[in-house]
Amino acid sequence: MLSALRALLAPFWGYSRERTAAQRDAANGSASPLLIFVAAALFVILSILMVDLHRDELRTLGLVGGAERINPVFMSP
Repeated sequence: MLSALRALLAPFWGYSRERTAAQRDAANGSASPLLIFVAAALFVILSILMVDLHRDELRTLGLVGGAERINPVFMSP
């Protein structure tokens, strides 16, 4: 019984040459600075669009400030 379980789990424990070579190539490579810039720019644009799309829900939760003015009583002199 134990040997059958070990035989089933052996592919998960063992590392083939192709798998370690692929991991080695992936670890040695570096990302292009242009690719990082494009990904960051797309993330910022997507974030802005999501906030704009859900502005009413965020305002209801108090996470986005609106046009409400602060009462002068609560402001320091």
